[in-house]
Parts: sequence; C-alpha cells; structure tokens
Amino acid sequence: MTLFMAIAFVSCNEDEWLKEIPLDFYAPAESYEKPSDFNSAVARVYQYTGSLMHTGDASQVMAFHYPSDVALDNHGIGHELNSYRDNLIPENVRVRNFWTGCYRIIFDCNTLLGRIDNENVNFLDETERMTLKAEASFLRGYAYRLLGILYGGVPIVLEEISGPKRDFVRASRDKVWEQVISDLDFAAQNLPNQSELKEDGRLTKAAAQHALTEIYIITKDWDKAIASATAVINNPEYALMSERYGTRIDEPGDVYWDLFRRGNKNHNGQGGLNTEAIWVDQYEYLVEGGGGPNNMTRFLGAVYWQLTGDSDKKSLFVGPCSQYGGRGIGWLIPNPYVLWEIWDDPDDMRNSEYNIIRDVKANNPESAYFGQYIVASGAINSFNNALNRWWSAIFAKTASVGNFPDEAIADPLTGLLIPSAAGQSYNDTYYFRLAETYLLRAEAYLGANNPASAAADINTVRARANATPITASDVDIDYILDERARELCFEEHRVLTLMRLGLQKERVDEYNVMTAGYIDDYHKLWPIPAQEIERNTEAVLEQNPGYN
Repeated sequence: MTLFMAIAFVSCNEDEWLKEIPLDFYAPAESYEKPSDFNSAVARVYQYTGSLMHTGDASQVMAFHYPSDVALDNHGIGHELNSYRDNLIPENVRVRNFWTGCYRIIFDCNTLLGRIDNENVNFLDETERMTLKAEASFLRGYAYRLLGILYGGVPIVLEEISGPKRDFVRASRDKVWEQVISDLDFAAQNLPNQSELKEDGRLTKAAAQHALTEIYIITKDWDKAIASATAVINNPEYALMSERYGTRIDEPGDVYWDLFRRGNKNHNGQGGLNTEAIWVDQYEYLVEGGGGPNNMTRFLGAVYWQLTGDSDKKSLFVGPCSQYGGRGIGWLIPNPYVLWEIWDDPDDMRNSEYNIIRDVKANNPESAYFGQYIVASGAINSFNNALNRWWSAIFAKTASVGNFPDEAIADPLTGLLIPSAAGQSYNDTYYFRLAETYLLRAEAYLGANNPASAAADINTVRARANATPITASDVDIDYILDERARELCFEEHRVLTLMRLGLQKERVDEYNVMTAGYIDDYHKLWPIPAQEIERNTEAVLEQNPGYN
C-alpha cells in the first residue's frame, strides 16, 4: 500500500489529472479544426439569429410589433410589454432575453473570427475563408445593431471570452455604431454577389449594403446612406417584381400576393426568380435540423374559427381552415391605422382583396349563414368582438392562405386543418427586400433635404402597387412611415423602426388604443437587464436613465 501511494504521489500531474476532456459534446478546442467546422458554426449563428428575430419564443418576437402604431397586444394593459411604464423594467424577461440573445450571437462570431486564421486550418482557397469571416462579421454587426437600437451604448466585445469576466463597461452609442459600420463594411467588401451564392439564405454584398444604409441613416451620414442604398438599387441582379410569378401564378391574385407565397421568397425560389429578395430567413420545412416556423400566422390571425352566427348561435366555420389562413389566436391585433387609415388610393394593390381579406364565407353547413360572407350578412353583428380579436382581417402575407401542406389538412373538402399543424406559416421569412431599400434611400434623401428624390423612390414602390404618385411636398417622415406600413407591415420589426427614429411614443400615443399614454420619454431606450448589472461585480455597468 505504501509503495502504491508513493508511485501515485510522484507520478500524478495535477494539471493533466484535472483537464476536462469532453466525450459527448463539442467544445471550442475540438470544434474548429477544419473548414466544415467553421461552416457549421456560421450556419448555427444564422439559425440562432433567425430564432431571435422571427421563429423562437413567439411572445418574445411579437414584442417587436407592439406596442407600435400598427398593432397591439389585446390581452390587457398589464400583459407582456403593453405598459412600458409598469412592465419595461430591468427584471423583465424580454429585456433580458434580447440582450443575452444578441451576446450569444456575438460570442459565437467572436469565437469563429478568433480561430479561423489558424494556420493549421486548410481552406480550399482564401475566398472560402474570407466569406466565412464576412458572414460572421455581418452577423456580429447585426447583433450590435439590435443592441444599439434597444439599449444604446453597450459593452463592445470583439474577442472570444474563455473564462469568467465581471468587469464589462458600456461603450458610447456612437462607438457601437462605429463597430456596426466596421463589421458591415468588412462584410460588404468580402461577401459574394447574389449570382455567386451557393445556398439560399446566406448573405451577399447587397445584404450588407442594405444594412449599412440603415446605420448611416441612424448616424445621419446621408451621403453614405444614399450611396449604400444606390449600390443595391443599381445592381442588375435586383429589381422590384412587377409581373406575376411563382408557385401559384395560375390562381387569382397579384404580384404583391405572389411575393409571400410558399416557395416564392428566395431569390432563386421554387417558383422562379425573385429579384426583390435580398436576405431571406430559411424555414426548411421537413428538413432535419431546419429552422422553426414563423408564428405570425398564429398570433396575428383572427380567431374566426370560434365565431357563431348572430341568429342561430351556431359555429360559422367547421374549424381552422387552410383557405382562411389557419388557426389564429388573435393575440396581435392590427390597429385601425393599418387596417383603414393609411390607404390613400383605392387601387393600391397592397390593399387588394387578395392581400387584406376583410370578409370570408361561413363554411359550416349547419349554420344559417352557410355560404354567406360573415360581415356583409351581419352574421357577427352581436358577437362580442373586443378589439377585433375574433375578426378583423386576414393579412395574406403572413398566412399560407389555401396553401398548407397536405399533411396538415384533415379534410380536403372543407379545408379543415389538423389543430396542431394549423398555426404555422410553413414559409420562409424576409429579412431584407428591395422595396425597403428604396424606402430607406427615400429616408436618406429626406434627411439630405432632397424631398424630390425621396418622392421619386417612394413612387417607384407605389408604381409597382398601382398607387397614385406623390409629390415632393407630400414627403415627411410620417409619410415615409405610412408608406413603410403599406409596403412592409408585419415584415419589418416596427418597434425597432420607431425606436431608431425616436418616434415610438409619439406614434403609439396617436394610433394605439391599448398603450397610448403608457410610454414615457425615457423609454426611448430599454433598461440594461438587472442580472447583467448584478453579475458585473468588478466594474460598474451603468443603467439607462429613468430605470434606477
């Protein structure tokens, strides 16, 4: 026994003995050894970014659509973030989740960028390495862009953190924008052109140039914003779609409707070329490891399938149906502003019967209103429809109207859907679309005191929609916001748009019946999460004004 203990004492190397060797998961040291590892790492950041912005916790993602001028959360003033005054506090889970989500993206990008130039990693050529670096730089910049809009100045971390760190300090907001511009500019120089792209959903030079346009607008560098947008607009690979196309071209509809059908969103989609698509989040339905669904169908969709007729009180519908957009829960309610007030031309395609469906036919044979339009017939006149939760309209751009997968349909004759499969879009999601590039350039032209050029860009978008042209005298920031709502409603994260412009309080007070009066001046920034301040024990992570 004594000999054994002596051998153990002299032969034990404590560092080796304590070294952890992962056997059932990848650690950084084992994960970045060959080009495919870096490609997988970038793919994971794409997936996580999509989850944060479009497909993750649905209640969280909806926070970027309310409280705004286009929608409200109808559950009451105390629900979620309806009352900023009461609920937008440092301890709020939404406040924490967006912060930690962004820094997770940043951490993964920093790890990749810190390891990719290792001389032991042999890429086929330098272009492959630089493209991956450009993608990681873009995604890091995109995360800092979100942090800068929501929280203002934040800690800027540009290297992999391999151990505990409790001394973060906030950089100024201007420094955050400088970092975003640096990351996006590097991406714009090194990302491929659209024609060189090998996979749907990956980033291109145009995506970086589009993103730079918004940041240059934020920093009021109007000339650079105009130049960056112009680089996209003048790129021959991109153009607004003006003719019908795609997977459902033979059905009644219009080109704006086509832009949002399944299979039509990617630049090289199943339905043919979509020259308007710049960056598209991939759903990858039925693909192992694919992204999750966009829950806008469920949250924005009206609860029509629970409506009963005025005279007989029988259900008007057999249940959630494919032709009516699935199983809505009416949590996110479109405001009268976007339903009625912004439409300044009766011929505007974006307000056509195909794109905003304001009346549908009852399809329950047992109902006295069977085959009749539920609004026109008066079928729902006395239904308690507080805040239009049970019926307002179907926004076809967010729902697979008549286009659910076969396996989601319980009865092909009625369109009845399987309940568990009835709340998804089964569709990709636009990050950037060329119509927004035009509207961003219009905003930059307005900032540069050139309303005539701003009107010209707005009119390009309106012309595609068959809407009447405007004049330079019509253009101000409110008109641009109106046009963004007409073109981009429930695509853009409206709260972020209003926050970057400093207009959320003003617009909510005017258009949002739920939360008017509940946003104060200091809410132009969200609070720094309490747990981040508490854990940062070796330096002061300052809280934003108004939240102390």
